[in-house]
Amino acid sequence: MSAQFPPFRVLFSRDQILRRAQELARSITAATQPEPPMLVAVIEGARPFARLIQQLVPGSLPVHEVRASSYAGTQSTGTVQITLGKDLPVSGRHVLLLEDIVDTGRTIHALQKHFLGAGASTCRVASLLSKPSRRVVDVTIDYLGFDIPDEFVLGCGMDLDGRYRELPDIVIYEADVERAFVARSGAGSTVR
Repeated sequence: MSAQFPPFRVLFSRDQILRRAQELARSITAATQPEPPMLVAVIEGARPFARLIQQLVPGSLPVHEVRASSYAGTQSTGTVQITLGKDLPVSGRHVLLLEDIVDTGRTIHALQKHFLGAGASTCRVASLLSKPSRRVVDVTIDYLGFDIPDEFVLGCGMDLDGRYRELPDIVIYEADVERAFVARSGAGSTVR
């Protein structure tokens, strides 16, 4: 990890993420022929994962974006708000939601309900991570990168109030590690 970031514990390296994304792209391609799906990334967090899948799935498919949020800091608020991409033209289409992490399941459930209600033929899910121990809504993840323990993770698009999204690895957030790094580096109260 670069000296500009705290030395958080690495859960999955960039190489592990790339290998798993290649496997997922092959499965998605095999399962969605001859009609490729409409790729819809749940932003901000899923952008890096969506770019990987877009590059690996044949056909140069565009990635559409939807914004749905349910987090404040490290906790889910329990309420999902769809603020961008509500009006995507999904009628009659096979939608593939690309998500960084499925935690409680509320966001994916709300998005699937929304797009199926808007006329999508199907609405499947590809997620880089799943945290099954936190699930409160039963959802199916059709293409899954990794199951993870009940830890707050950062990197590869996932952030803490906008910080650490650009980390190439997936790391476990530890507040004490961040505080010690900030104190040593003299970076002030905000580490970027």
